[in-house]
Amino acid sequence: MRYISSFFLLASLILGGSCDIPEFDSKNPEWGLDCSQVIGDHPCNFILKDQNDREVSLYDAYGKIIILDISAMWCGPCRSAAGEVEDLQTRYGDDIVYLTLLVEDASRKNPNVADAKAWADAFGIVSAPVLAGSRDFISSSPQSGWPLASFPSFFIINKEMIYVREETGFRRGKIEDIILEMLAEEQDTGGA
Repeated sequence: MRYISSFFLLASLILGGSCDIPEFDSKNPEWGLDCSQVIGDHPCNFILKDQNDREVSLYDAYGKIIILDISAMWCGPCRSAAGEVEDLQTRYGDDIVYLTLLVEDASRKNPNVADAKAWADAFGIVSAPVLAGSRDFISSSPQSGWPLASFPSFFIINKEMIYVREETGFRRGKIEDIILEMLAEEQDTGGA
C-alpha cells in the first residue's frame, strides 16, 4: 500500500499536483503520505507570501493549533472576523497560529502582498500572518483546494497537522470558543 501511495505522490509531483507535502520527518511520518482537505486527513501544504513579504508554509505551524481563515477583502463578515485576529493570536500565541488567507481583493481579483499588508494594517494584525492567495485555493475537490461554502470559512488543524473541523460564517467569540475547546480536549487527553 505504501508503494501505491508513493507512486501517486510521485506522479502528482511530476504532473504538478496541488499537494506540496513537506519532506519526511521522523516526528510525523504521515507527512510522506497523501494529503487532502478532508476532515481527518493531513491538509495539503502551501507556501505563500505574507503581509511582510515573507514566505509562510502551512506546515511551519506544526505543533500548534492552526486557524486557517479563508476570507475575501470585500466581505463584511470577513472584516468582522479580522477584528479578532490580533487579540486571539496575542492571547493564545503559544498554542495557536491564526492564518488569514485572502483569496480575493476588493475588486474580486487575486490579492497581492500589498493587499495583505493593507488588510493587516486596517485591522491591527501584527503577530499573525495575512497571506496573499487566490481563488485557486477553493475547490469542491478536496485534493485540489479547500471546500469553501461561504466567506469567511475557518478550517481548524490540530497540533498533529490533522484537519479536524470547519466552521463557516462569523459570530463574535466563535473562534475563541473553538480554541478553548481544543485546548481543554488536549488537557483531558494529556496531549502535548
